[in-house]
Amino acid sequence: MASISLKHVIKRYGRGDASHLALDGVSLEVAQGEFVALLGPSGSGKTSLLRSVAGLERIDAGRIMIGENRVADHSHHVDPEHRNVGVVFQNHALWPHLSVFENVAFPLREARLASAEIRHRTTEELARVELDALAARKPGELSGGQKQRVSLARALVARPGVILFDEPLASLDVELRREMMRHISQVRSADIAMMYVTHNQEEALGLADRIAVLHAGRIEQLASPEVLCREPATRRVAEFMGRGNLLPAISDGMRDGVCLASVAGLRLPVRCQDPMAAGAALTLAVTPCDLVPVSDAEPGLRARVVQAFFQGHSGWSVDAELELPTGVIPVQLTLDARLHPRRGEHLNLTVRNAWVIPA
Repeated sequence: MASISLKHVIKRYGRGDASHLALDGVSLEVAQGEFVALLGPSGSGKTSLLRSVAGLERIDAGRIMIGENRVADHSHHVDPEHRNVGVVFQNHALWPHLSVFENVAFPLREARLASAEIRHRTTEELARVELDALAARKPGELSGGQKQRVSLARALVARPGVILFDEPLASLDVELRREMMRHISQVRSADIAMMYVTHNQEEALGLADRIAVLHAGRIEQLASPEVLCREPATRRVAEFMGRGNLLPAISDGMRDGVCLASVAGLRLPVRCQDPMAAGAALTLAVTPCDLVPVSDAEPGLRARVVQAFFQGHSGWSVDAELELPTGVIPVQLTLDARLHPRRGEHLNLTVRNAWVIPA
């Protein structure tokens, strides 16, 4: 049983003018039993953060704790094998000459457990990931999803306090990714803290209790998936998350505790973090579901359909251009499956549930 605690962690690669600051004073707490995803573009620092927790990188400053144990600071580094951490890598990292059973049992043999205990625990973990029938096979006889489930069982078998995932589903197709997400969700435990690196928003949103969005070695926002999508803390997070739309607006102040704003003359109630003074320039974050077609007789914003993609039961994913007096703004909509938007068609849109991005 363990938690993860990072305090003001700094990690540099290289020296002098050629050095690169990968982690710039990162602080993060992952509670026992919690699942936190690290999300961000390439070079944002998410993999460096995970590798620092695993002990695969030495930090330059700050402190890392796993449970009550200090495992890293500027002068102290505990090796990976002594951190009580399991790691699931993107490339599986399985021994090709060993069977599935022996790959999973490997950490227990290294720990010199009794043979009966090794067999019991290895069999138990293979059953948890639904691979007990394939225990005698070699990795070369498995699919990519099966290999990743072997890697997951191996990470679990030593009963670590922390499990780290380094983009484990990146090489899988959509169907296998969903299957593997189900397995990861099923093996969650109240005793294990999990940290999960990915560039895939679907994985992060579907699995995590909280998501840390990183940029340039810093955590831009740490929040639940719902808050992250509906209330981005910065413009960068809004642009990165969930196909969010950004609309320029002017504050109309407050009325009865409700924030009001205008987009090209369309007056709207909006959600805001702080009271707003009238006349201030704002940026509104609006999800694709919250740009809604209304009749031409109602107040709205004019938009032209650029492209429409049918997504089955999910409806239509629509790329459109919002035609404002100040210029054209690209937006994305999600429309009901019963509609049939066509390229070049004009829509009259209203805005619901808009969020004012804090200045």
